[in-house]
Amino acid sequence: MKILSMLGSIFMIAVLLLSTSCVTRQVPVVETYYETEYRTEYRTESYTETVQTVTQSDKGSTFLTPVVKWHTDVRPPGFEGIGGTYYYGYVLGLPEHSTSQVKVHVSPGAQLQKGLVRVYDLTGMGQIPPRPTPFKVFGLELEELNWLNAFNAALMSARILGELRTDVGPDGYIVFDAKGVREFAILATTWHIFPIASVRLVWSDDVVVPETVVKERQVPYQVSYQVEKQRTITKTEVVPIWQGIFGK
Repeated sequence: MKILSMLGSIFMIAVLLLSTSCVTRQVPVVETYYETEYRTEYRTESYTETVQTVTQSDKGSTFLTPVVKWHTDVRPPGFEGIGGTYYYGYVLGLPEHSTSQVKVHVSPGAQLQKGLVRVYDLTGMGQIPPRPTPFKVFGLELEELNWLNAFNAALMSARILGELRTDVGPDGYIVFDAKGVREFAILATTWHIFPIASVRLVWSDDVVVPETVVKERQVPYQVSYQVEKQRTITKTEVVPIWQGIFGK
């Protein structure tokens, strides 16, 4: 009996020790946390800017007089008609206008037979001088040959601003934008002695003043916000020794 009593006492002491003793252990734990992220949003912002504003426009027209005028019986390559070639050369004065057009009026009489009127831009090239002997049959004269070569080369390199066939349609005008054109020439192959009735520069000059105006623009900026996330971490906890042994 004494032995059983001693064993019982030892068991009770062991149980008491196990129940009161503790150990630590690592356990996985899911935790919630928050991270700061950013997104771009826009707001309207007012600002001032100085712009050039047209307050009024002066308009007018000027009749042009040729600075060079000649006639020869040579017909340029690509032209049609009879009666030789009439040449009218013009120079536009400075300064340039805000907008400008040249309006060439072909004589009604020149439109009664087959021919061609063409306008060439001679800016930077200069006018084509008259033929040394306007109505002489071409021979081997060096002066004549040099003029003919220079004449054909100028027409091939010059920009064509407009043209009109005199035997087609009722419109007797050639109109071209004169912006950037400082010098031009009109060539007409016709028998009519006055193929060009008039040449007129139609222009407008804008009066421009600085003006301060209020404008709006979209300006980006960053806005922060919280994003909920989860992660698994290892946590140390204290448990009774028996729970640590038996894993409960």
